[in-house]
Amino acid sequence: MTAATFLGILLRRWYVVAIGLVLGLAALGAIRSSEPVFWTEADVTFLAPEREPAYWISGGSAMTLVDFADMVKRRVNQDSAAVDLVLTSGTLYGAGVQQGYSVTLPNNGGQWNKTFTQPVLKVQVVDSSAEKVNQVLANVLDRINDATVKLQAEAQVKGDLISTQTTPSKSEVVFGGGTPVTRLKGAVVLEALCLAVTSVATIYIDRIMVRRRQGKVQPREVSDDKARV
Repeated sequence: MTAATFLGILLRRWYVVAIGLVLGLAALGAIRSSEPVFWTEADVTFLAPEREPAYWISGGSAMTLVDFADMVKRRVNQDSAAVDLVLTSGTLYGAGVQQGYSVTLPNNGGQWNKTFTQPVLKVQVVDSSAEKVNQVLANVLDRINDATVKLQAEAQVKGDLISTQTTPSKSEVVFGGGTPVTRLKGAVVLEALCLAVTSVATIYIDRIMVRRRQGKVQPREVSDDKARV
């Protein structure tokens, strides 16, 4: 197929080209309006008083640090906008979340047999800027520490208290994509793909229309020949 023939088909089926251009512009608008994504995570470890493998509360009952960590997680997530991850080993960014946070107790078992053996809460934050990520992370960590103190006060704990340790002390905010440069690259690739799909669709539709027109013309020619005979 020559370039002239190809251009002729595009002009002849201009409405197909127009539809392809409209769809391409709509997709391009979605890319341009997408915001950048930043994410980070931190681990909050619960520490028992020195030389205490389990934590004793008033009344003579014992509570493991893992149980206490789970209580803190439930208190923090109660009536909040935290994202509930189905898999505790997954990440918010990997799940496609672009804004939000999660507080989970890591599962050391499998999908069908969950085991929780470490008194650690994993905090993950995803947002559109590094500043917002740090702000949300600091707020969630404050809520965890506040819940830690309040739960022990409600249990009338006397003496040494469970404490927390956050690692890393200064979380690294990771960029997940969406800068003007990456959006421009995505737009170029998208438009090239849209142009290729539109061209193929136009040629395919043109062939179908030509075949239909030929199918209608041939019976008329046959009937004219019979009439002459």
